Amino acid sequence: MPRYIFDVTALMPYLARHSQLSGIQRVSIKTMIRAQERLGSDKVWFGYHDRITNTYRVHPWPTDSQCDLTHYTTLCEVLHIRPSLRSLPRMEKYAKRPLKRRWKVWVRDFQAKRGNKKYFQRVGLSLEDWTSARAELSGTAHRSHPHERLESIARVGDRLVLLDNAWHPRGLEPWLKHARTDLGLDVYVLLHDLIPVVTPYYTEGDMSFRLYDWLVRAPEYVTCFLANSENTARDLRAFLENQGASLPVTVVPLAQAPLHDAAPSLGCAPENASDSTYSAVREAVRLPDHIRALTKTPYVLVVGTMEVRKNLWQLATVWDRLRQQSIPNLPRLVFAGRHGWMNEDFDRLMQATGQLRGWAEIVEGPDDNILAYLYRNCLFTVTASFYEGWGLPIGESLAYGKTAVVSNTSSMPEVGGDMVEYCDPHSLDSIEAACLRLIDHPDHRIELEERISKTHLRSWDEVAQDILEALA
Repeated sequence: MPRYIFDVTALMPYLARHSQLSGIQRVSIKTMIRAQERLGSDKVWFGYHDRITNTYRVHPWPTDSQCDLTHYTTLCEVLHIRPSLRSLPRMEKYAKRPLKRRWKVWVRDFQAKRGNKKYFQRVGLSLEDWTSARAELSGTAHRSHPHERLESIARVGDRLVLLDNAWHPRGLEPWLKHARTDLGLDVYVLLHDLIPVVTPYYTEGDMSFRLYDWLVRAPEYVTCFLANSENTARDLRAFLENQGASLPVTVVPLAQAPLHDAAPSLGCAPENASDSTYSAVREAVRLPDHIRALTKTPYVLVVGTMEVRKNLWQLATVWDRLRQQSIPNLPRLVFAGRHGWMNEDFDRLMQATGQLRGWAEIVEGPDDNILAYLYRNCLFTVTASFYEGWGLPIGESLAYGKTAVVSNTSSMPEVGGDMVEYCDPHSLDSIEAACLRLIDHPDHRIELEERISKTHLRSWDEVAQDILEALA
């Protein structure tokens, strides 16, 4: 039986910079975990290009059955990554402000030495959480080059699987060619989108040229492409046909699943709050005050990196029009995600209007617990993107039982099905009308939520099974 080497070359620097998974990284980890559960630890390996030695290294799956790779510090330890201070809880918002981050870490270390539990409650943490995270960070293993070389374990017919951005890490491509042509491995690449090529005006720098050039060369060593949606597969097949290349493309739709596989542990919740009657107590007890305060009024949620492709300026403009029309029962608009690129028009609008005179709120870099809380308590979500390869926030919204306003372009109808309200992302009037249908007609919103509850939503188990079938 072949072994499966899952490439983590792009994942490793991401983990060193961020304290939680997002988008593509979430897809990679969840799929690898389920592949290991189906195949066994002896059949699943990690692989990565080591730029320091310019070698390709491999590492077996940990044999500890209790090893939880969804836990950030555990994953860093397994991959021998030294996380930065920004990986500490509630440090994401200081990603681009290292001096302020160091100051905040110093303050929290000082308050931890004082045993000041009230301070940590005010910032949405517990004293135990902080001291545990600091201990884990200082104790995370790190060795320069601890893993074996690919050549020492590779067998003809093994699978090298790339679930992350295969074209992005510099120096990786020669090793993919080596694995295919010299070692006899089959190379499978999951493509999440062709946005830099299909819609280059939504990307920055030389990203479009890099993806284009890589796609031209990839058929030399890729055994089969996997695509995360029918739309991505159409884009890819059209590109390959234009280049005169013939290569199989298998569609593996992603999941419509919640952020957590199970309810997150809220260890400091009161023991007498375990009754389901008081589930809200357990859910909110460890959240920052400003997050809990968002639920004092109804709100609509927008999830994702705040970048030009997400169409945030038009959505905010729609909300500005609605507030000026004095729409009855207008909910607030909450944006949850990291700051991205080419989004200056949205930033200027937020600054000039005082965040739409208070009708909009930005939650920067939320962790999964905060994001799950925002999903559970919103009226509905909005994904008015111009283009998506799949659209994870749409599926996550459905998994929490919430309908959405969704663009009628690219892959997004594949995710939303008949459970959401559609709009034309290029039309302010269309976005406004779709939102009003869910705001003004609660019966219609409830009807869509009932439809969600009766629909089978795709799980990560199914994604992993389909990927393994494609690799077989």
